[in-house]
Amino acid sequence: MSLAMRIFFFGLTGLAAGAAAWPFSEIVLFFQAKFASLLAFNSVLGVSIGFVMGGVFGMSEGVLNSSGKKTVNGGLAGLMVGIAGGIAGFFIGQAALLYIGTRLFNSTSAFQTYGFPLSRALGWALFGTCIGAAEGVRSRSFAKLRNGLVGGFLGGLVGGLLVEFLRILSPVSMYARLGGFALLGVGIGIFYGLVENRLAGALLRVLNGRQRGSEIPLTQKHTTIGSSTTADVTLHGYGSIAGAQTGITKQKGTYTVTGAWVNDEKVGKKTLHDGDIIRAGDAQFQFIQKKEKR
Repeated sequence: MSLAMRIFFFGLTGLAAGAAAWPFSEIVLFFQAKFASLLAFNSVLGVSIGFVMGGVFGMSEGVLNSSGKKTVNGGLAGLMVGIAGGIAGFFIGQAALLYIGTRLFNSTSAFQTYGFPLSRALGWALFGTCIGAAEGVRSRSFAKLRNGLVGGFLGGLVGGLLVEFLRILSPVSMYARLGGFALLGVGIGIFYGLVENRLAGALLRVLNGRQRGSEIPLTQKHTTIGSSTTADVTLHGYGSIAGAQTGITKQKGTYTVTGAWVNDEKVGKKTLHDGDIIRAGDAQFQFIQKKEKR
């Protein structure tokens, strides 16, 4: 799929993640009176939301690659970072609540209207940071981890603000909470995709076969392409392509390819230029390098 469709897909995945987390949060809220302390209640609430949203969002790259193994591993990574995000987000939100409430606002009404949502949104931002990091944890890729941290933070902050202002408008409505979680998930997903797109210095456009028209952002220092589920980009439905046959390496803004044909010439290693046609097995790609803004 195109880069624009990737962003839409991540947003849709975030929507699904938020909607999936909502019933779990309602169960915890239903039993709120049973908890011994507010700390215990908020911790369980944060863990339950993070567990579900992290697991769902963590599967997104695997679904994009039509890889069951990546989907499962990404989901497991998402579960772990989601739990961490749920706990960390709660504590950061509480710390911000105390600081903002005592330092920045003199009136109770101003604090309730602006200070409370802002402080809680900082907690959601940290929560989003952890959720966005799931794919980077799974792939052990610094570039994907960076994309997830930045995109998750921005999405969590924006989505968190929407969640908290919806809470003010309708404090007891379960449907307002559903809308809030959906907006939070969409925010994390869309900003993850936007950051990935912005930080990709180049992309590959698939020219033939079942994945024709798909665009693959090259955000990592080294990207492997092949039929194996261990490849960074898994290709299905193409013949004569090995498990991780082709590799593209980025170094100081220059991209080189190994294990492929470039412009109908078989190469061991070759520097790529904008517009080059790469063939790996039966799959063909066009290399598109973004122009640096001056």
